[in-house]
Amino acid sequence: MDFGNLGYYIASGLFGVLVIILITRWRGRLRGGLLLLAVFSCLLWSLSMGIHGYSEQGFHQYPILFEALRNIALYVFLLSLLSPVYKAKDQLVIYYSLSSLAYLTALLVLAGSFFIDRNLELSGKGFNIDYRSILIGSLSLSVLGLVIIEQLFRNTRPEKRWSTKFLFLGVGLIFIYDVFLYSDALLFSSISRSIWSGRGYVIALSVPLLAVAAARNPKWSLDIFVSRQLVFHTTALIGVGIYLLIMASAGYYIKIYGGNWGGVAQIVFLFLAFLVLLAVLFSGDVRARIKVFISKHFFNYRYDYRDEWLKITRKLSRTGVDSDLNDTVITSIADLVESQGGMLWLLNEEKDAYHCVRRTIFPEVHDQERIGDSLATLLAEKNWVVDLDEYKLNPELYKGLDLPEWLRRLDKAWLVIPMIHLKSLIGFLVIAQSRAYRKINWEDRDLLKTASMQASSYLAFQEASESLARSEKFAVFNRLSAFVVHDLKNLITQLDLVVRNAEKFKHMPEFVDDAFGTVQNASLKMGKLLTQLRQGRFEGHAATIINVNMSMQEVVGMYEGYLPKPELHCLSEDIRISANGDRFVSIVGHIIKNAQEATGDDGFVRMDVFCEQDNVVIQIEDNGCGMSEGFVKEKLFSPFITTKGNAGMGVGVYECREFVRANGGEVQVSSSLGKGTVFKLVLPKYNN
Repeated sequence: MDFGNLGYYIASGLFGVLVIILITRWRGRLRGGLLLLAVFSCLLWSLSMGIHGYSEQGFHQYPILFEALRNIALYVFLLSLLSPVYKAKDQLVIYYSLSSLAYLTALLVLAGSFFIDRNLELSGKGFNIDYRSILIGSLSLSVLGLVIIEQLFRNTRPEKRWSTKFLFLGVGLIFIYDVFLYSDALLFSSISRSIWSGRGYVIALSVPLLAVAAARNPKWSLDIFVSRQLVFHTTALIGVGIYLLIMASAGYYIKIYGGNWGGVAQIVFLFLAFLVLLAVLFSGDVRARIKVFISKHFFNYRYDYRDEWLKITRKLSRTGVDSDLNDTVITSIADLVESQGGMLWLLNEEKDAYHCVRRTIFPEVHDQERIGDSLATLLAEKNWVVDLDEYKLNPELYKGLDLPEWLRRLDKAWLVIPMIHLKSLIGFLVIAQSRAYRKINWEDRDLLKTASMQASSYLAFQEASESLARSEKFAVFNRLSAFVVHDLKNLITQLDLVVRNAEKFKHMPEFVDDAFGTVQNASLKMGKLLTQLRQGRFEGHAATIINVNMSMQEVVGMYEGYLPKPELHCLSEDIRISANGDRFVSIVGHIIKNAQEATGDDGFVRMDVFCEQDNVVIQIEDNGCGMSEGFVKEKLFSPFITTKGNAGMGVGVYECREFVRANGGEVQVSSSLGKGTVFKLVLPKYNN
């Protein structure tokens, strides 16, 4: 049998096996049937090529006929995949133009095959015009096939190319070789025997690619199963063969160009190459990597990662206030491998060691795993799921790992899974043995690592939320402390006034009664402030009806012992507002005190109370040092900013504005450096 014909028969055999598999696995869906038709047409074509053999004058008419039919069948299948894409993009004109051109060209070649003279002899000028037209048509069919594949590849989303890339490679291999064959035939006016002979073998290589593509696309209603062990051993044998061919070629080169020592060098080289091959074949690590590579690239995934990700996300998201996220993390990941439970280790507050924060079926563990220990280092650097059963059998797979004593004591410990968040190891899970004994493979490891990263993000979010909550509590406490200290400062001012006047008026009964009243009032207010500080909030006092004139007189009485004495001008004694009386007196008193501190003893601080339409205006004016326009606009009402240095808290004006706003009013300020300041507190007037 001719060597070239053998390649076509091999391709026929492979296509025949694939046809049988597709027929037995076909579930009646359209695309599965179109794929079956395309593969069957390839079978007929390869058989006709093998039967009719090689001829320099050109192909027999039957191979050309079957090749045209083969191309039509491939077009129909490929265009059925491309049709939804163009419909979605509303580009049906382009789709119909491309498909019409492909089918028309195929039909012309099909029709031309009936007019080929099988006994045609080459003339001095090469092929006659009829046969050259057939070759041009066949070349055009191959180019159009590549165009369709390019459109399919371009319009396939990147995440979907995993399932279709072998289809593109397999069919593309057929069309690319045809382009090479027909281009060479047209260029040299003869069929190259070497290209024709190699065509069958190259086309045979496309069959496994088409089988893998069919297996990766269950929507084509096909469920192809190929033994993983068969693929592994076949791949290993092919690899060994390629390796031996390369080594033999290198040895032959050494023998030819090695001079007197060439024969010896060849023997030594081949012996060393054989030892290297044996070492590789007996390496468990290499075998494991080959198996993972084959499983990842040639077989369907065991898990639907989208569904698994959604499941664990739903479980983690359902963790409520009354449930514990740590328990949910353990059970969610343990359920993925049918485990009964496990224990969760997380980084401590000092960030220097991991400790057990939750366990389900394991006994209590008081040990800790410090950063830098072998287990923590392996998990952090390799992000590797440690299979303790595998470690016992092949410890060389976990280089540098020395299991800690606490882990050796756990009889049911099975897997150690890293918890990685933002490239940092925040903890790890120790999972107990599965309910039914099983081995984990690369898919289980990938799923466990994906789930652990998802869980890690929830744990990190929980920790961040707890830290934020603590920070907010401290912030509220500090803010409240500032306001309490500010109010205490005002009370101290009143008590200081009593002390300063005691020496002068202590013999007057009226002064003594007034002093005791002031001390009693200060004591009550300080008690309220301490209560508010303990509770972490200001008490909500109900608003009362306030006589503004009487309240302003109270304020003046509090600060008339300081210079310059405040002056009160009230146009009406019956002006009332609705607000909390104590807070109102406190915030107005703060503005008065600020005005006194900003004004010299010979200056003035004037209070005017009047009405503007339905509003009450309390205007406090001084001729003190004043403030710049920029400070008033940008910093005056910002908390904890003051012009008094260490003597001020920077919250009085801010509290004043917040109080006025809470009661439906506004604060207006105008000031000039060296001229003074005017504060206006505008509040809604209370009407009966």
